[in-house]
Amino acid sequence: MSDKKNYYWIKKGEHTTRIGLTKEAQDTLGDVKYVELPDLDSDVKKGESSGEIEAQKAVVELESPVSGKIVKVNDKLNDNPELLNGTEKDAWFFEVNN
Repeated sequence: MSDKKNYYWIKKGEHTTRIGLTKEAQDTLGDVKYVELPDLDSDVKKGESSGEIEAQKAVVELESPVSGKIVKVNDKLNDNPELLNGTEKDAWFFEVNN
């Protein structure tokens, strides 16, 4: 499988940094069926697993590309994991504090 560094996009905002799934990852993994997100207020470390992505072609660890405290999670993914197959605006996992 290709290098997972290209699986996630990072969008740094004024107070938080949002992490999402790239188009390349969507193409590699196929349709996302389930996602396990980190808990709110938990700490994540860059390169460590912070959840799991189950998709049509593979199951992969959700390795955080950044370190920080989880301040927001995309709760919509619990009922609609297929949002990760859509546009970058919808295909995000969580935000950490800057």
